[in-house]
Amino acid sequence: MNTFQIIILIGLTGNAVIGMLVWASNPARRLNRYFLLTTFLIIAWLLGLFIITIQESVVSVTFWSRQVSATASLLPLGFFILRLVVLQPYIRLSQLCYKLRYLFVAVTVVVALCQTDFFLSTAYFSNQTETIPIVDYGAGLALYILFFVLTAVGMVFSIFDIFKNTQGVQRTEGQFLLLGWLFGFSFGVFLFAFSNLSGSPEAARFLPLFPLVMNSFVAYGIATHRILSVSVVLQRLTAFILMTIYLASLYLVTVWLADRLFYMVVEETSNLSHLLAALVVAFSVIPAQGLMKNFSSRLFFASKSFDIDQMLEETRHIFQEVSSEDKLLADFSSLVIQTFKTPRVVLLRIDPDGVYRQRYVFPEQESSVLLEPHIGLIKLLKRDHQPFTIDTLERMRSSRLIDGARKELNSIGAAVAVGSFAHKKLETVILLFPKSTGAIFDAREQRALQILSDQLAVALENSSLYTAVQDGKLYNETLLDSMASGLVAVDENHQITVFNQRAQAITGLSFEHVVNHSVTMLPGAMVTAIEAILQTGSGFRDKDMTIPVGTGQVPIRVSGSVFHSHTGKTIGALLVFSDMTLLRKMEDQIRRTDRLSSIGTLSAGMAHEIKNPLVTIKTFTELLPNQYSDDEFRNTFFDLVGQEVQRIDAIVNRLLNFARPANVSLKPVLFHDVVKNSLRLMEQQLTKYGIKLEESLVASHHLVMADADQLNQAFVNLFLNAIQAMESGGVLSVTTTQLRSKIRLDIRDTGCGLSEEQRKHIFDPFFTTKEEGVGLGLSISYGIIQEHEGVVDVESEKGQGAVFHVEFPLIDEREVVNG
Repeated sequence: MNTFQIIILIGLTGNAVIGMLVWASNPARRLNRYFLLTTFLIIAWLLGLFIITIQESVVSVTFWSRQVSATASLLPLGFFILRLVVLQPYIRLSQLCYKLRYLFVAVTVVVALCQTDFFLSTAYFSNQTETIPIVDYGAGLALYILFFVLTAVGMVFSIFDIFKNTQGVQRTEGQFLLLGWLFGFSFGVFLFAFSNLSGSPEAARFLPLFPLVMNSFVAYGIATHRILSVSVVLQRLTAFILMTIYLASLYLVTVWLADRLFYMVVEETSNLSHLLAALVVAFSVIPAQGLMKNFSSRLFFASKSFDIDQMLEETRHIFQEVSSEDKLLADFSSLVIQTFKTPRVVLLRIDPDGVYRQRYVFPEQESSVLLEPHIGLIKLLKRDHQPFTIDTLERMRSSRLIDGARKELNSIGAAVAVGSFAHKKLETVILLFPKSTGAIFDAREQRALQILSDQLAVALENSSLYTAVQDGKLYNETLLDSMASGLVAVDENHQITVFNQRAQAITGLSFEHVVNHSVTMLPGAMVTAIEAILQTGSGFRDKDMTIPVGTGQVPIRVSGSVFHSHTGKTIGALLVFSDMTLLRKMEDQIRRTDRLSSIGTLSAGMAHEIKNPLVTIKTFTELLPNQYSDDEFRNTFFDLVGQEVQRIDAIVNRLLNFARPANVSLKPVLFHDVVKNSLRLMEQQLTKYGIKLEESLVASHHLVMADADQLNQAFVNLFLNAIQAMESGGVLSVTTTQLRSKIRLDIRDTGCGLSEEQRKHIFDPFFTTKEEGVGLGLSISYGIIQEHEGVVDVESEKGQGAVFHVEFPLIDEREVVNG
């Protein structure tokens, strides 16, 4: 098999493969079918060439040479058939034949001409080594060449027809058709003319390659789903050719120079020269690629209308600014319109029901687009994760999904649909409408659109997070500012991060003066509390303190807690505090009211208690004048009157102690010491009544602010009450417990207990369950405990004993030291 036969077989195989691939890509499309028809014409011509190469007699070589020439005249017919189908995609065969009737007549004439001696008299191989026969043409060759010249002129004029009557993908298909045939036809005519004019028929051996070049261009324009524009293809092709020429020249020059340089050193320079040339070419590939790309871009100015680098730079500026979703969609639409020259953009966002509803459109329109999740277009976008143009769908093999997507896109009037995915979920559908210039959205632009859409998904997610954060911030600020208590939060760097309106009102400090500043901007007592939380890692509850505000002091009640990270590290502290000024005033008022309301009870009780000794004194005083001489009466009178006066004096003193308790002198006192001292005073009473004492003073912290004498009096009264409730003996249990910032004293007896009614009035003045009692002891204790900001309560059931619970606020030993 000779070289010419190999070239023919390459052409045959290549064209057959291209034709079948184009047809298989969409068998239902007329343009694909007619392309296969033109491929058969080319294959027929190539088969004729191959048959010539295996002929031996002059007659057979002449015959087949005429048939090859006749078949070649059919090739331009294929161009004009494809051109008509591009212009009218749904043209019928009868209409096609009618429109090309004159061309059919001309081709018939040329085919007939090729069968005569007027065109070709003889063809033969001069020797067995020749691969191309020697052909003797007659005068009819001029007519044959004229036919091809006229068809070439017709191809050139068809450029205007294609640009005038088509747009979008039809125009692009026509451009590739024209480009392929001009390249291939020019190549074929050049080889044919050169072989005949130069007298060297061997040059014609490369003729089988021209239809392969031609079909490659046309096939790309017809069958490629995502097609590039002609200018971009030419730009890349030019860059490739220029780069090949540049590198080949560089290789040859390097070899030539190296031969002369290495000649001085070694005899055989060939290997070293080629090695050096290969290295030079290898290191020059990347710089040459960039150089040739820039050069070819300048040659084809149209291809620069879309600059992906500039688009990405503008996109970066838009998406770097985190803003609302509406502004983001507006900026994105403006960028798309400016970059891709589309007149309208529609953006649809998925709603909770899975329906894609129109979220933004530019320019605005009355009608609204809505896409259901089950339609073909949505399913296709979800399946392939890439853009789809109406042209792409036309070129794809027909299926229910493809056909449905094409109809839906056509019904909307859009040219491109792009999906924007977040976490592999289709969140946004972007619709672009046909360009006003009639140009297509080529493969580069589709890839750029997908890049933009992917970035839009990230930007929309960031926008949603930003909106959620802003809403959460507003919600938290509203929530914090509506709190009745002040709130301060501090981070691990001792910087104040939260300071609500109530905190500002209580402390008199402004938000700007405090937030993002050091904790030392707060009042000293609060600073100490926060520092203690951060150092110890533990909080506290209901701690009373005072802070300076203006020229005075404001009492506050504070609770503190600590923030921990997921690793357990302390990351901040929180103080919640309330202004106790009004509460303290109300407490004082309630105490005064209670005391005043007790005056009536005191008066009644005092009248009852004093009346009895007064009656006795009055009786003896009335009898005194008559029985003064009676020594026994006088002695009895003096003893009795003295006792009754002392009784009245004791009652009055107790009353005074209750009504006007002595001013307390508060200072740090160890609570357990006071309790133990009170219990020592009760030792005789405990022994007298046979009562067992169980003492458990276990509170770890028991420092309180108190007047020890007053507190001792209160505890003695409580202990006496418990002892007197156990006349038959029993157990007196005294325990202490620490409750956060308080200490609790529990006094438990095993006596007779109290009824519900008795328990309600146990602290009322002159209320007593004992025959000899006056009923002021527990009332006095209650008042003393209140003066110490303490709380007292009782739990009891009849016959089950009683428990008195007394709570006092604790103070921090560090405060005493600092004080």
